[in-house]
Amino acid sequence: MVVAPPFGSASAYRDTFPSPPPKNVTVQAETCFNLGLFKDMVRQYRKLDDQIIVRLNRAQAEVRDRTRSRNLAGRGLRRIEGNEGMCAEMWSEMMSGWAHRQTLLSYCLETVNASLELRRSTIGSSSVNHRIEGSLPGYGGRGMKEEEVLADQLANEHSIEAIIRKRTHDAFRSRCPFFSPPSDPISKAWWDLAQSAGSGRGPDLPPSS
Repeated sequence: MVVAPPFGSASAYRDTFPSPPPKNVTVQAETCFNLGLFKDMVRQYRKLDDQIIVRLNRAQAEVRDRTRSRNLAGRGLRRIEGNEGMCAEMWSEMMSGWAHRQTLLSYCLETVNASLELRRSTIGSSSVNHRIEGSLPGYGGRGMKEEEVLADQLANEHSIEAIIRKRTHDAFRSRCPFFSPPSDPISKAWWDLAQSAGSGRGPDLPPSS
């Protein structure tokens, strides 16, 4: 049984939506079988990556303004420290966004594949098929072929994610060239995955993230 996960967080919506979102968004199985709704949700979360240059420029401008207003001796060092803090915060948001999208993609792919396996296990028994179809999540008269196409499209989203992570990572490095990710295993794993444009699975973040 595939359990619907709570997905997303308020920070992931910060620069994407005009009004504060609920703390968590729970994705149901029906979302996975509605390709239009699914893609729209993923598109909203990918705005975090699409806007990475704008967000980095904005954050760096804020650091410059704060440094300039202090007018203190040694402000060059303070500016470097401010940039490091900004880069660390941005990295945390990037990693969180990737992990949340991974949760959505993995859940939906597992849900659709589970439905396909259930269908395949009952091939040849029309009476059983009708009972099974009525119990499938989000069932709207779709056939096995439709679900196979849907499963292929969802699997392809993992490859798209790898491309997006690499693009975001490169943009981030262009603005934060001296940043090194924290040494904890989770940060290192996501950093290596993005840098290599790998389509593998990154580690889940702690619940507080």
